Amino acid sequence: MTEQSPTNRPAEPVGSSVSDVVDGELATAVVERKRRSVATFLVVVVLVGGALAVLSSTLGGGGLDCEPIPGVRAGVCLTPPEDRASAPTAAAPTVGGGEASVADSAGKVLVVNFWAAWCGPCRAEQPVLNAAYELVGDKADFLGVAIQDSEVNQQAHIDEFAMPYPSIFDQANTYSATYGAIGARSIPTTIFIDKQGRVAVRLFGEVVSAQEVAALVDRLASETETSSAQ
Repeated sequence: MTEQSPTNRPAEPVGSSVSDVVDGELATAVVERKRRSVATFLVVVVLVGGALAVLSSTLGGGGLDCEPIPGVRAGVCLTPPEDRASAPTAAAPTVGGGEASVADSAGKVLVVNFWAAWCGPCRAEQPVLNAAYELVGDKADFLGVAIQDSEVNQQAHIDEFAMPYPSIFDQANTYSATYGAIGARSIPTTIFIDKQGRVAVRLFGEVVSAQEVAALVDRLASETETSSAQ
């Protein structure tokens, strides 16, 4: 047999082997990246779903798809009467002296607004709340709760905006805490209490429309004891 010289032997497919390995690694990396992307997407879906569920429950009963109330932003729902929790009735001192309590408005709708003098959105909404107070007239009472600031600063805010209703002095945030999850990071918050002294709906963030406040007051004021008991 004739031996092939080293120079005549066919070249080993070294290059193609390396290429195959590289292509395989790239394919594996792409698959892994896609798997991680899908996993991340699923986590985001779960988190968003949970956030919407929390938002739905905190805005009021019925969820984001509840029956719309004319004049009220979408997603704001009245808690069904049978599911409403009683509002705290303990009396608390007010800015400038005196005391106030939810019980003072028994048999009447009560709008409770939580604010602070250092809170920008609280300052922006105050003229709107003043207008709402005038708009609803005798249909509802209003009560402010001034949190986490000195009484001097709170009184200055009251004087500056000529607030027509009293505000509870809550420097330590003890009164606000009885409503659950209300503090420096969650103001302004406005709570509507029905004629039976129960929390019917919460508005988180700045109130931008006096007409919206009036629409919620009108709906609650029109409830009868029979409908509320159902």
